[in-house]
Amino acid sequence: ALARYLREGGGDVELVGVQPYGSVTFGAGHVADPEIIIAGIGSSIPFGNVAHEQYDTVHWISFEAARAGSVDLLRRHAVFAGLSAGAGYLAARHERDRAPRRTVLFVAADTGHRYVDTVYAGHREALPVSALAPREVADGGELALPWSRMAWNRAPAPGEARVPHAAGRRAQTP
Repeated sequence: ALARYLREGGGDVELVGVQPYGSVTFGAGHVADPEIIIAGIGSSIPFGNVAHEQYDTVHWISFEAARAGSVDLLRRHAVFAGLSAGAGYLAARHERDRAPRRTVLFVAADTGHRYVDTVYAGHREALPVSALAPREVADGGELALPWSRMAWNRAPAPGEARVPHAAGRRAQTP
């Protein structure tokens, strides 16, 4: 809804999605992350409430890369956030570096409390975010850990993300 609202107001807005590997939402169900699926961003089952045609770019981020983002977000900005926020932060940093004159906003939707044992206890093993960069891919068949980025170009949902009973109904806009 935020991107749609800003676009309706005349803003030059690009919507960037962040997904874990293993999620069918943007077609990464075939790529398993050996660690864990990142809660809150993605699903192993399709949902009819994602407006795929609103997204310009999608980043697929592994547990290890998301942990690096979460740990860096805490170290650099004192934001104690979860894995989905760490993944979003990593993608936002990359998008900012691609277009330094643009304003980049990311939404951190989770706190770090549920990740104390799985993420923050292993903070010493977290990769430095400066050592990470996405693999640019042209289609979902090229996705690879730990991080991939693809121009989505406001395309419709991939086959595995379509909800059969939702056909003909308009999805809610993110």
